Amino acid sequence: MSKILLISSNLFVSPYHVYPLGMAVIASALSERGHTLNQFDSIVGDNLEERLRETIRDFSPDFVGISIRNIDNVDSLSRDDSWCLSNEKRMVALIRGCTDAPVILGGAAFSALPEEILDYVGADYGVVGEGERIICDLIETLENGRAAPSILHCPDASLEGAEMCPPLWKKDLIEFYVSQSGMVNLQTKRGCPYSCSYCVYPSLEGKRFRFREPEAVIDDLERLQTVYNVDTVFFTDSVFNDPGGQYLELADRIILSGLKIRWAAYFRPEGIGYKELEQLKRSGLYAMEVGTDAGCDETLASLKKGFHFEDVIEFNNACIKAEIPSAHFFIFGGPGETEKTLNEGLKNIGLLEKSVVFAYSGARILPGTDLYLRAIREGLLSQKSPLLRPVYYFSPQIDIETMNRTIERESRGHRGFIFPPDKGKMMISAMNTLGHKGLLWDKMISFSRDENRRKRKI
Repeated sequence: MSKILLISSNLFVSPYHVYPLGMAVIASALSERGHTLNQFDSIVGDNLEERLRETIRDFSPDFVGISIRNIDNVDSLSRDDSWCLSNEKRMVALIRGCTDAPVILGGAAFSALPEEILDYVGADYGVVGEGERIICDLIETLENGRAAPSILHCPDASLEGAEMCPPLWKKDLIEFYVSQSGMVNLQTKRGCPYSCSYCVYPSLEGKRFRFREPEAVIDDLERLQTVYNVDTVFFTDSVFNDPGGQYLELADRIILSGLKIRWAAYFRPEGIGYKELEQLKRSGLYAMEVGTDAGCDETLASLKKGFHFEDVIEFNNACIKAEIPSAHFFIFGGPGETEKTLNEGLKNIGLLEKSVVFAYSGARILPGTDLYLRAIREGLLSQKSPLLRPVYYFSPQIDIETMNRTIERESRGHRGFIFPPDKGKMMISAMNTLGHKGLLWDKMISFSRDENRRKRKI
């Protein structure tokens, strides 16, 4: 058996610190095979390079795995320092100077551009897709002195139910993330059956939902609460509210377990109403992130969202009735965007009362997406165009600078309308300074004040 150092290379802390769940799951799989694990988080502590050198020297790993969560921050208005991979490149060079151990890359960002990232960063191997089984097999192959391909691909949707490992939590990491963001991440299912034109989830996790056993999720929640004193969780599923309703069964299990946990998740604004939201709220739902993405039916269709803006309004009204704070995310300038759809979209955003809106300019292009193929068809890039540095899709039918000025002007009259995205960072940083943690929508949106005013009038 080998000694394996796993590294979370993510340095992003905006909009909040995110527990390295992928590293914890891989650590669990390797531990079950009998390997000795050390989990290293780049964010935790000062002097990253010195901490990493000291860890390598003391632990003396046989293999080093690096989990790459982000390529960039998908914000076209950011400065150049939003690009991440130069950090991983320096990290691999540092590792090479400390040990001869093979370096293995993985994670969501790596899986999106594996060949390009492996070549740029200079590691030895890479794992594409969910890595629990593949990385164990790779290490066994290398332990036995056999050759292995530099990039290994997970078969589409290969793991089912109990085969998906629970995270191997690390106490000091949990304490750090709870102190910073107030929450820890957990996954209840993998995959995504939807076809949003910009999204890589279906190619990374498969085109259907694969659910973890509800008992396993409850066990994780109980362990987080009883062993680590965690009371707030974010479910990182691509979409929490699956059309088959298994998310409601999980909510029932949480209620029956007696756990007093607060949780949030990503939601699709379709097929869910007040009755379902009330049930989720009883199980601990306190805030939501909503993948609305476009502001009118025309651009929703161009992004292949599969629902209408009327669905979004109905969903938002149900959230208001249930008093659950929500944040909608929008992409302006995407496929089909025109001056007409821009103005219609901004008008529609004004209909989303009691919600926070985060708006982005342009859509990051990645291989394996419909947006990538569309950009090639429209001559905006070629199949040989490099995508390691961020490339954004903008509709040829709209002037980008005029669009950005229009969005920023409209956002000034809406307290919860965040544009450009850096404005959100400043607001959240200010709220963190005041001691607030978590998603913070519950601090930015108030239902009780309005209710109190109504009572006073009566």
